Amino acid sequence: MKRVHQLCPQSIFFRAHPSSRYSIAALIGSLEADHRLVELEIRAPITLKMEAIQKSVERGTTIVAHSVMSTQAKRVYEEVRRMREMFGAKVIIVGGGPHASARPRDLLSSGFDYLVIGEGERALPELIESLMTGKDPLEVPGVVGRDTEILPQPRDLPIVNLNDYPPFALGLNIVGPIEVTRGCPFQCKFCCTPFLTGCRVRHRSVDSVTKWLTLAVERSGFTRAWFLSPNALSYGGRGMKPEPTKLETLLRESTKVEGLEEVYFGSFPSEVRPEFVTQPILEMLRGYVANSSVQIGLQSSSDRVLSSANRHHTVEQGLRAVEIALDAGFVPHVDMIFGLPGETEKELHDSAELCYTLVNMGAKMHGHVFMPLPGSAFESMPPGRLDHESRRLLGELSRRKDMTGSWSAQENLAEELWSQNRESEGSQLK
Repeated sequence: MKRVHQLCPQSIFFRAHPSSRYSIAALIGSLEADHRLVELEIRAPITLKMEAIQKSVERGTTIVAHSVMSTQAKRVYEEVRRMREMFGAKVIIVGGGPHASARPRDLLSSGFDYLVIGEGERALPELIESLMTGKDPLEVPGVVGRDTEILPQPRDLPIVNLNDYPPFALGLNIVGPIEVTRGCPFQCKFCCTPFLTGCRVRHRSVDSVTKWLTLAVERSGFTRAWFLSPNALSYGGRGMKPEPTKLETLLRESTKVEGLEEVYFGSFPSEVRPEFVTQPILEMLRGYVANSSVQIGLQSSSDRVLSSANRHHTVEQGLRAVEIALDAGFVPHVDMIFGLPGETEKELHDSAELCYTLVNMGAKMHGHVFMPLPGSAFESMPPGRLDHESRRLLGELSRRKDMTGSWSAQENLAEELWSQNRESEGSQLK
């Protein structure tokens, strides 16, 4: 028998975390824009204290929402356990984010009431409206609960049109980067983006971008804008090649917004694929953007490893992209992943050595250790590990301030993810 909450909650708390703050801004924006939810009290404190939830619970049933990344799962499970001990059924705990889509059974068994699988802008307001009106949330496409027998895959759910939803929450003044592109056609095996948002690339229109930039300037004093994309130079197309004219239209119209002083594009938190980098495109970019750096995803010094990871570009294309960026007046910030599945000790050391070559050219490096992310094609692979020599080489670059990255912390997270993945696989086999 399905359990339907009939307590009509009027308050929702979002559990904010630095690594999920961008998605929370968009999700809250989708709630603010829904006319059915005007009576909903939305809170997203920097630190969510149990005392605040207690005061809300005293007034009535309260919703607590988590956007869960796989690297946060252990902490989230503990928080949910404590919340259940303190408040029982007086809180309705809902979840979304990458881990909810990849490991829904794990979250439901840890104490969540409902989860949103896949993209949340459409499903979350429907879920909240159902809870507030006493309808069955499990009738909402993409929403699952403990009574759900067949769990949907994100690719089988309706696709969100970015133009239909705000990129951030102006009502609560929670602003951040504007997501201009969602989806990626390349299906890199270490990445969970293809699983979560599919291979169909979608873009926020130029009119939508300038509309929200104008409102952010007027209402929030917004003066700097960052654009979010899995591959910034793919804007306007299907993701397989650049569309320079459409890209320039986006940048030209965005920089015309009155009161907006700076636009950042192609730098963190976005990146560009090496084979999309051309001299004309970066020279055009240079004329509009405020960032002095461009983030390039190279990932390995081995064509064999890149091919195994399904990257669809070569090392030579990566080196050429760095040269072009330097010639165009950008400082290339190059991403590398160490310990990718199948990487030999020599290839690991070669990747570390390549970092020195790139630094000598004028680049800065950002190092990662491979993590088996749930939902990625490599989720069952063992975690990446650095040996003594590679750790020494990377440590020297770090001391010289030529490389950033928390590879020691990532090694620990990778081990934790691998252990969680094996436990999850084991429980599904029972």
